[in-house]
Amino acid sequence: MVRNTRTDIVKPLIVSGHIQEFKDIFIYLSKTQVAKDIGIGFNRFNKFLSKVQDMKLVDLYLLSTYFEIDPPKMFELINNQNNATKKGTRKK
Repeated sequence: MVRNTRTDIVKPLIVSGHIQEFKDIFIYLSKTQVAKDIGIGFNRFNKFLSKVQDMKLVDLYLLSTYFEIDPPKMFELINNQNNATKKGTRKK
């Protein structure tokens, strides 16, 4: 797995609380570059952003290794995004 030097900015932003959800990472980084660096097809990676609840555990560990953060912290970011999308999708 090849790391882009710009990924070094993500960990401090997560630790400081500026990044609250998984999708917030891509305000600072290119989705295309991250997908390429970790070896996942862009379409599959884009699905992660729209339906994080479908992400596999192995992908969570891959992403946490790539961004050099603990897996529980990556899960927290994914869970925050999942909870935020659930709030707006109640069936009537």
